Amino acid sequence: MRQILVLLCVYLFFLQLPLEAQEEVKKKEVDSLRNLLSSTKNDSIRIRLFLKISSLHRGEPVEALNACRNALNIARGKELGLLEGLIWENISLAYRDLGNYSEAIESSFRALRIYDELNLPEKTASLELQIGSHFTAENNYPKAITYISQALNTFQQRKDTANVVLAMINLGETYRLAGNADSAAILFQECLELNQKLDNDNIEIVKGYARGNLGMVYATQNKEEEAIELLKSAMEILGEMGDYYSTSVYQSELAQIYIRQGQKARGEGLLHDALQTAEREKLKEQIRDISKDLSLFYEQTGRYHDALELRKQYEVYHDSLVNIENVRKTEQLESQYWLDRKDADIRILEVENQSKRRTVIILSFGAAVLLILLSILYRLQILRKRAYKKVAEQKDIIEKREKEKALLLKELNHRVKNNLQMVSSMFSLQAAQFKGEPAADALVASRRRIDALMLIHQKLYREDVDTHIRLADYIKELVDNLVYGFGKEVDLHLDLSTAKLYIDLAIPLGIIINELLTNSLKYASGESKLRIDVALKEENDKLRLIIADNGPGIPEGFDFRKSRSLGMKLVHSLIRQLQGELTQTNDHGCRWELSMSSDKLQN
Repeated sequence: MRQILVLLCVYLFFLQLPLEAQEEVKKKEVDSLRNLLSSTKNDSIRIRLFLKISSLHRGEPVEALNACRNALNIARGKELGLLEGLIWENISLAYRDLGNYSEAIESSFRALRIYDELNLPEKTASLELQIGSHFTAENNYPKAITYISQALNTFQQRKDTANVVLAMINLGETYRLAGNADSAAILFQECLELNQKLDNDNIEIVKGYARGNLGMVYATQNKEEEAIELLKSAMEILGEMGDYYSTSVYQSELAQIYIRQGQKARGEGLLHDALQTAEREKLKEQIRDISKDLSLFYEQTGRYHDALELRKQYEVYHDSLVNIENVRKTEQLESQYWLDRKDADIRILEVENQSKRRTVIILSFGAAVLLILLSILYRLQILRKRAYKKVAEQKDIIEKREKEKALLLKELNHRVKNNLQMVSSMFSLQAAQFKGEPAADALVASRRRIDALMLIHQKLYREDVDTHIRLADYIKELVDNLVYGFGKEVDLHLDLSTAKLYIDLAIPLGIIINELLTNSLKYASGESKLRIDVALKEENDKLRLIIADNGPGIPEGFDFRKSRSLGMKLVHSLIRQLQGELTQTNDHGCRWELSMSSDKLQN
């Protein structure tokens, strides 16, 4: 689901200096603030200077965090009240920019406790809105709704209409993302009514977002005519303001409405317009999403060549955004490393200061003792530095090799997954051409086996694991994909162990599950609704897989070991490879039970 969020502050549009000029101005201002830091000893002034430096580094979270940490070190042990709250509030924003929402939330709560103690309801409400935005970004919508609602109540009690409007649009968007369309619609409508009473520069931008998001809500409620009017209005307002990201989101949503109404040419044209806007403005997320929408549209209308080309573009931008997320995680780890290292340096300095204080006391006992102690300390310092240097060099070598190894494994799994995806797509297209012929079923079955293999490699590169995968997650996604692919209504029951399994065993196990479930989905039809149970348990050093349905069961006399079916032959072969044992019984349906040794599990 596409998201349009206005969190903590309404966007202001203004003429900007060229990027190089902005950087030059910021550098000069930071240098000026650092000069002031070196010339003042007042702790409160120094803290405010560091907070100003942190705000100038917004968008550079590592630098912002360093400035905040410096301010926090000055504030330690002092009762500074509001200043300490501001420090934690700025730390929260820096962690949010890094994507570390747990640290951002923890820092916000630290600031919130301070503001509560100081009885600052306005600051408390603003921080509750900030905490709610963190929870929204984490997709924790119930908690987000709780904190944004608390902020809204405070703003309403204080008759702070500008912040009431801001809280409403955030709460409405959170309800929309949580799937509560009715509550979202009410909030967006009230937001639009209140916004008309304001007299500031933010009226049009709030109107644009509220109308656009309300249009998206109406689209989910099948109020298509109202949705069309609101989306057009939002596109016009935000387009004039240069907000091309939101404009392209609303264009895409409007196109989907036209397509559902049967105006396919109009919807296709609007999707193309949105894609051109996204490409012109280099909006990678929108290029990815709109390429996917167009690919599905072309596939549904039988234009498979165009669908395949746009699917390729979707994959390229999808992988690019995955890489961006990985870069952000790397920056997060890097920032934590440098912050921890800075704390370690501070602790070392504290130890050295204590040592110097003891040395001053020892001085009173005579110069001779002092010289001896100084020589010993000097020697220990040299040895320690040598030891630190050697350990650091060895650590750097090990970390470099591990990173290279992890990167190679990830790239290999990524490429294997992409190749399998391409093969799967070709099988799908070929099966579509042979629709109604016996070859089509064979192609679809082969595609499902390839999808089972592809899912393993997809999990390996997306979840940053190397050779083991979590069986519960893999089997659940595999089963969901199969059920979705058959388009049947199934009462599915899963009871899965949380153990991890080596990839060489996970692959044959996945194919076995694929074949047995496929049989249930194809042949287990009866008068009652189809029920399928999948259980994976660890019992007495054994791993047991059970797949059962409520169908008519297997005919008497059937022996899967002697079956001429390719699927059963494949199952029998893979059972031998796993050194396992497969049994089949008819117990109110067909029941398969696979037992194998659990010594390859990683708990």
